[in-house]
Amino acid sequence: MNFQDKKILFIGPIFHDYEKMIKSELESMGANVDFFAERSYSYDFNIVNNFFGNYMQRFQAKHYTKILNSIANKRYDYLFVIRGYMLPPSFLDAFKLNNLDCKTIMYQWDSERTNPFKHLINSFEVVKTFDFQDCEDFDIQYVPLFYTKDVEEHREKKKVYEYDFFFMGYFFEERYEAILKFKEYCSVKGYTLKPFLYMPFTTRVKYFLKRKALDRSVVSFKHMERIKYLDILSKSRIMVDVSNSRQTGLAMRVIESLACNTKVATNNTFFEKDEIVGKSGMVSLFDLDNINIEESFIGANIEQNKRIVLSLEEWLTQIFS
Repeated sequence: MNFQDKKILFIGPIFHDYEKMIKSELESMGANVDFFAERSYSYDFNIVNNFFGNYMQRFQAKHYTKILNSIANKRYDYLFVIRGYMLPPSFLDAFKLNNLDCKTIMYQWDSERTNPFKHLINSFEVVKTFDFQDCEDFDIQYVPLFYTKDVEEHREKKKVYEYDFFFMGYFFEERYEAILKFKEYCSVKGYTLKPFLYMPFTTRVKYFLKRKALDRSVVSFKHMERIKYLDILSKSRIMVDVSNSRQTGLAMRVIESLACNTKVATNNTFFEKDEIVGKSGMVSLFDLDNINIEESFIGANIEQNKRIVLSLEEWLTQIFS
């Protein structure tokens, strides 16, 4: 898709540098892009979010007013919003008044149950999501997530396995308990597991105050560098996906695993709704209450010659088409 001389206002989360990669890809396709974070990433947000929740709506309104002030003298061809945490409709109204011919696009890589957005659907011309349930509930188009160029580099390397299973994800209690079960399963079966759950500082404080014990072989208080993550992913037979029960879409770690020719074991019963992924033979479903991964799946070499997931460029083309 050609964005030559098109001006894009891009609003989204700051998350593992994906926003930088998306901005860079749009610019390589010819666009002029202004990016603004969907919220403050300083301690002020954490304080309000954790201790003054009733003030959050006003806090976010001020954040989006700052964005409006920053772009007051600019005109855009596209407004592109990913998620848009607590984006106030008043922001959209004011933006549209100054950008009458601008096309408005919203993409959700969180579900309505995790990050409510349905009140914004009618305010955008185009709305797409990665979540299968939200597609059905709100009659919006499904577009899965994407992989980036650094993943492609690892796909092309010869496989040298160091781990049978790898898990990396964000800490929440249900997922932590699930990984402990999977760790026990691997211990009994003699499989190697590389687990990594990132616990943010605020959650760490809550666990400390409640005097809850943590398995530090599973939990980390520091992010894993992306280079290390991709290196481990490429050396693992299977990525373990313990999905968020409040979402039904294929998580980024699933997409990146498949792009890297690493198989996936998931408890997400919805994965077959993506017909290409479901028929690939690269994904196996397991039950957390009775974990059992078929040995034939673990040992199978099911590398796909053709890609079954979208590159970032292909993803942007689908989003903007």
